[in-house]
Order: sequence, then structure tokens, then C-alpha cells
Amino acid sequence: MSLTTSAWRLRFAAGVAGATVLASAACSAAQQGAIGNSTTGGGPVRDGGTLVVGQSSDADPGSFLKTSVGNILAEYAVLETLTMIDTRTGQPKGVLASSWTLGKDAKSMDIKLRDDVTFHSGRKLTADDVIFTIQKVQDPKTGAANQSIAEQISHVEKKGDSELALTFKQPLPNIFDLFETMPILNKDTYGDYAAGRNVDGTGRFTWKSWTPGGKILLEKYANYRDAKNTHLNAIELDVIKDPTAMTAAVRSGRVQYGTGMAALDSRSLSKQPGYALVTSGGSAIPLAFDVTKPPFNNKAVRQAVQYAIDRDRIVQQVEGGQATATSLRWKPSTVGYDAAQAKQYTYQPDKAKQLLAQAGVKNASFDMVTLNTPEATGIFQIVKNNLAAVGLNPRPVVLAVADYDARVAKQDMGAPAFLMLASNGLSPASAVLNRPELLPKGNLSHFQDPEYGRLVDAVTKATTDTDKQKALKDYDAYFNEQAFAVPLIIRPTLTVRTVAVNGITPTQMGFLDISRAWLSK
Repeated sequence: MSLTTSAWRLRFAAGVAGATVLASAACSAAQQGAIGNSTTGGGPVRDGGTLVVGQSSDADPGSFLKTSVGNILAEYAVLETLTMIDTRTGQPKGVLASSWTLGKDAKSMDIKLRDDVTFHSGRKLTADDVIFTIQKVQDPKTGAANQSIAEQISHVEKKGDSELALTFKQPLPNIFDLFETMPILNKDTYGDYAAGRNVDGTGRFTWKSWTPGGKILLEKYANYRDAKNTHLNAIELDVIKDPTAMTAAVRSGRVQYGTGMAALDSRSLSKQPGYALVTSGGSAIPLAFDVTKPPFNNKAVRQAVQYAIDRDRIVQQVEGGQATATSLRWKPSTVGYDAAQAKQYTYQPDKAKQLLAQAGVKNASFDMVTLNTPEATGIFQIVKNNLAAVGLNPRPVVLAVADYDARVAKQDMGAPAFLMLASNGLSPASAVLNRPELLPKGNLSHFQDPEYGRLVDAVTKATTDTDKQKALKDYDAYFNEQAFAVPLIIRPTLTVRTVAVNGITPTQMGFLDISRAWLSK
């Protein structure tokens, strides 16, 4: 999803606290190692073969900066970022950047690039490509992930073919979140990306071909700087939108790694001999409302909807038990997480009916946007039935990923209600200024209130655990009461592999890197 905002409120105090982390990361990063533990089995590494992957969403090769769902697996195989955060230590490790040095005031950074990187076309990576990519991310028309961070880079200076300097408007302890979601583009060929014929990256695999709605074929890049640790000859990404067909493809052996299938099917299949469940990252799924459109301009109606939904049923029937019913988007380990607040909206249809009656709302019909994925449509069906039981009638507006992303980028969902898929890997201080449904200004719900802005500001400024606990608890209490984008569940990402697939690696943001995978037989 694209993450855009014009506001970034990190204060100097918070920046100095983050600067300690940044300064400790100003180091050499020449080694090209894994950024986290493999989520799959071990055994001796074997070279060769083609990994066949099933994914439920098609690619959108002109949208790599948006982290679109259909691009994720190909993106980290074909393109590379400046750094990636090590999931074991939480510290950034160099990928295209060989080193970085933070200025004493935490408002500037010098970056040196590796000098052994070439694009698949053969041209050497230069600082000009990084500058071009940063400018693309800064452009609101791109709708890029973490554009709100990039817009706080006030100046970029080329200091040589392999070196550049960044100047920040204010300290940016979140700069490595930007780097992780900013694959570096070839400035000379980027105009060809969207057609899907020439996606020129620096990664372990070349973009060989794309058949829209069919498959993406990636081939090993023989001239990669560390080609000996690229084990597969090729990766084939098959688009299989029907969840039943996806499960059948994995069962038959036609697909060795299946992503995007229903959670219940994933869990069931993983229990059978020859298969294993892969879990990574985490997401919240909020039900949000445009508060400018009746009846959702009434807070009581928004609260009624939340009480009407059977979250536990979603957990069991859609997610196969691999999720948590909650009213909070945060992981329980988050400083300031309150278990009581997480249970604020439990299944209470009678209370929902009472609130609707008090608001004078009866038999209201409205559109509800949902993604065209098995999970999203499954959740919608439960929500629809729950709301029908209290006298409301949501009509589905089912969108492809590209159309959904376009609406998010425009900050216009085109419907009074919308289901969202939102990563919960960000800290509260980053999420409230990056997630489009949480922004104090320009959020997708068009919710505005000075009090909300004050609470967001407190979350971003809190530096001690005591301050963080108070700030987040106050924020969550207000956020739940206003009920404009309350989560229904949080859940990990579930995918299924055959036991022959090894070396799939999670990223800090919950994505999966298959570029170093291998087949054991």
C-alpha cells in the first residue's frame, strides 16, 4: 500500500534519542549476508532448479516504490535497497550502501555506495540513481511508501560517483525505514518499468518476462557480485487468484511455495506430510470510515459497527485461528500496550442496535471497499452478515490491488466504509505519521480534531518508557472512542512451502525474500 502524508512531526528530543541508534549504525557493511534468520528448513545447500511460487495478486511493475502486494516477491529478488534492517538485532545492514555516517547534529548523513554493483543492463550503479530514486519517492504523484520520511530530506548532493550527502530538515531516526522500502531504480531505464518488459535492477535475479495475469519469470543474474550464493537458476511466479486453485496447485506439486491462500487452508495444508507453514511479519486489518459521509459522521454509529462485528469468528473462519481479535493495531510487546483497550470492542450486537437506535439510524445501505483477495472478501462476508443482523447493509466494492492503491494515494477511498490491510511492523511513533489511516492531517477517513493532533504529537515526542506508556495509552483511548479506523484483527503473514524449499528470509517489514532460497531435492 502506498503510505503518504505531508506532515512529519518528529521533534529534536526524539531525534537525538534515535541518533544514538543511527550513530552506532555508521559502519562498514561490505558483507552481503542475510538480514535475518531463515524461516524455512535447513539441510545442505543445493544449487540449480526453478522455484515455482504461487501468488494471488498480479505484478504492477511501475509501482515498485509503493510496495504493492503483487510486487513483493519479485521486488526483493530483482531490485535492491540501500540498507535492510537485521531482524535479529534491529540494526541496519548495508546492501547497496557500503557505509554511512550521521552528522553530529543528526541532521545530515553521508552515504558511500558499493563500487562493485551493476544493473542487469551492465551499467554501473552511481549516486545519480540513488538521487533519482529519492526524488521519485519525494514526489507525491508517485504515492511511494514512506514518502513522508523522504520529504524531510531537504537537500541531496552528489559528492562523487559512489558517494552522496543527505541533509534533513530535522533529525530522522526513521531514515532506515525509508531505505528498506526504497528499491533503487535505474534512472536511464525507469520509464520502461511500467510496461514490464525491462525492469532493470541490481538484484540476484533478472526480470526475464511478465505475462499480465499469468506469470513473472526471473532468471539468475550471472554477473551479480555474489553470484555463488544465488542458488536457484530461476524463479517462476504464477498468478493464481482463486484460493481453491492455489491450494490445489500446492497439493499437486505444480507450485512449491504458495502465498496469498486462505489462512484456514494454509494451516490445514501445513499439517500434512511434506508441507510446512511459514509465518512472518504482522498486519492489522482495520475497518475504517469516511467521517464526512452520513451516517458515519456520527461517532455512535461508528462505535455501533465495531460492537456488531464478531472478531472471533473472523479469526477462526478466515484466519484459521492464526490471528488475534483486537481493537489495537500494536503488537502486545509494544511499550504502552494495554490489554484492556485491546478488548474494548467485543461482539455485542445488542449494544450495537441500541447505539444505532439512539442515533436514529435504521436500514442504512452504504458501499464498503475491499481488496480482491480471499482474505479480504472472506472478512467482508462476515462483516456483512454481522451488520445485517443489526439493520445495516454494506454493499461490496471489490477492487484490484492497483485500483485500491490508487485510491489510497489520492486519499479518496470513494466509499463511506473500507477494509484495509495495514502492516503493524512500525513503532507507534512512525505509524501515526506514516500509515494513511492514522495521519493527524489528511488521513483516509478525513478525520480532523486538534486533540487528535496533540495526542499524535505526544506519541512522536515520547522518549522514555514512562512517557511512551502514557502517550500511547492516551492515544489509544481517544482513537478507540472516535472509532474511525479501529482494527478487527491482527495476524501474521501465513504462507505454505513444500519441505524441499529452503532459505526463505523475512524482512523487518514482514516481507519475504526468496532471492537466496534453494531446493533440497
